[in-house]
Amino acid sequence: MVRLGFITAALAATAFAVPSPALKRATCTAGDTSTTDGVQAILDSTGAIDWLDLMLGSFTDGENNWVTALWQESFPGQGASPLTGCGDIGGDCAPDSLCSNYPSEMAYWVFRSVGNLHSKINSVRQQLLWTGWLNGLSIDQIHDDFTAVNPEPSWLQWVSAAFTMAGGVATGIDLSKPLRGMIGFASGAFNEIYNQGSSNVQVDVTSVENTLRNIVGAAGNYVATVLTNATGNGDPETLPIYTYTALQHATARFFDDNTILLDEKKDNSSFISAYSHFANTVEKKLVDVSMKTAYHILFADQNLAQSDCNMKGAYWLQAKPGEYFCFYLIRATAGAQCSNNDSTSCKFYDSPYGPRWDTGVYDKLTNTYGFDLQVYYTSLIDCYLNGKDQVDLTATTNDGQIPRCFYSLKLTNLQRNLHLP
Repeated sequence: MVRLGFITAALAATAFAVPSPALKRATCTAGDTSTTDGVQAILDSTGAIDWLDLMLGSFTDGENNWVTALWQESFPGQGASPLTGCGDIGGDCAPDSLCSNYPSEMAYWVFRSVGNLHSKINSVRQQLLWTGWLNGLSIDQIHDDFTAVNPEPSWLQWVSAAFTMAGGVATGIDLSKPLRGMIGFASGAFNEIYNQGSSNVQVDVTSVENTLRNIVGAAGNYVATVLTNATGNGDPETLPIYTYTALQHATARFFDDNTILLDEKKDNSSFISAYSHFANTVEKKLVDVSMKTAYHILFADQNLAQSDCNMKGAYWLQAKPGEYFCFYLIRATAGAQCSNNDSTSCKFYDSPYGPRWDTGVYDKLTNTYGFDLQVYYTSLIDCYLNGKDQVDLTATTNDGQIPRCFYSLKLTNLQRNLHLP
């Protein structure tokens, strides 16, 4: 995208390195940073990021150590840069907040973006490394209600998906759109640790708490690399890019995101909301994992008509286009033949209304753990028919709010044990 302010910014860039910053002072127009639209208006009218792109191309080392290079170019003759900590978690990064102290409006908004990024990344990391959220999970209760919850490597995958889900709920967007701002930084970190695999994250198979703490802690540490890479101390090509532009440098393309300049209180409120939803979503997934281990199965009863699908916990739902069944939960009894801890291998001989018809499970799901049973069933049906039993963030169910196969309880019917007709 080429902005109207681009030509002005480009011309200003050629006159930026003046003998003394006192010879030229910026006059900044009022800018609204309380909304992304307001921030976008600032970027468009000032051409600040276009100007940054030009400046990066003029530096001897390009994007390497560019914050220091830009400060020295902005304030020649004033000694060492006071912003050397802008690339470090907990470092000192407090750019001058008065626009009139800068030689150009573009410089003011670029440095303000750097300061905002530093503060936001610090806040995100601090929140992710806070393990108090674990105290709110009903891990012992889940164990008592269902069965043991045993960590496994796939937890990296669904914990990452859980935060993406929570971010979508907090921002009111479906998951086909990228999460941005502070939520986006955290979501990107979770995705990165999953993509890198378990070699960088310890999955402690002896402890649910330790496993979750390790995964979320790894995300908290990884998010710091965004700050490092964005401030000239790492690889800028790894930075997330949210806006299509013709800008040359990855650093400039990253800072073109209008959520970086967005008021931190506004951004942080969405992030805190997402983190609250994250804990709730993790708890629901732990229930799903435990139910699978305890041989609970979603059953498609093709012998019941819609008028008879009125038992507690039963829903008349579409499986394939034009094909509806009565869906409800069943559980293998002690006498069922199951193998390899796999619920789909269980053989059932009694009627659907036999001992395995456990209505108490519905109260636990809805009252104790806050499940919407219809949403849960719909997600399981979609995973069975369209997924591969692995979380897929490229496809969603329930109005774009749940990644495919986030929930993965098994589905079956008696007539053709593993296959819907």
